[in-house]
Amino acid sequence: MKILLTGATGTVGTEILDQAIAHNYIEHIYCLVRKPLNQHYFTKRGGRGKVTQLIQDNFLSYPDSLTRYLRDEGVEGCVWALGSKLSPDMKRRDEEEKVRIGFPVAAAEALAKGVATGLSPQAMPRKKFPFRFVFVSASGAEQDQFRTLWLYSDWRKMKGAMEKGIFDVADNSEVVQGHKCFEAIALRAGQVLGRQHGPRGDVTSTLLYEATYTSIAVDRLAKCAIKTALMGTGDEKKRILENKECLGDDWASINTLS
Repeated sequence: MKILLTGATGTVGTEILDQAIAHNYIEHIYCLVRKPLNQHYFTKRGGRGKVTQLIQDNFLSYPDSLTRYLRDEGVEGCVWALGSKLSPDMKRRDEEEKVRIGFPVAAAEALAKGVATGLSPQAMPRKKFPFRFVFVSASGAEQDQFRTLWLYSDWRKMKGAMEKGIFDVADNSEVVQGHKCFEAIALRAGQVLGRQHGPRGDVTSTLLYEATYTSIAVDRLAKCAIKTALMGTGDEKKRILENKECLGDDWASINTLS
């Protein structure tokens, strides 16, 4: 599978990129970035030949030349891991809404129209269909913008608005040979925990934290994102994976510790 990845310079995106490079079934990763990737990714050891960076200044507008390129390259899915830290400064909320809602919805619209329509069910299993847009949302995301929420209202509603916008794109995508050509899946991750492996980390404490709080280790979230991009949820009507589901097969072992 060939995938488009955003947020490749962030904590979650970097982990997804590293795992995608090592993944046997990911043929190529096209990274849509605002600033160049670390040159490590273009060395033999770092992933040379498997990573292409696409510098994009405006994440609200996607030229036909870009979507045509992705379509001609045979890109079959996107993992959206681009985001920003929530600021208590209300003056920055417009900017945050643009990043959290405007950016991913604009990308979904462009990919649904310009890339997904180039895929066909007849090409399976060699090629994936439909185009799958997997995006990192948040636990507790609320799509109803009028609902009163007592905790983290702005954060949850922004994530909910993003979900609704992207799902609307999927619902309105073109039909190719009787099937929608664009599918969207939200990963409602809880608190994302940085890598705890190595001399400075404690894997057991990470597992206990996941078992106690709504949280997920970044490597497990990356694994879930890649697996979902490749295989979907297994049910075309299911397009939201809650944090517990994102933990995947590891949840059984985690749960025994709690």
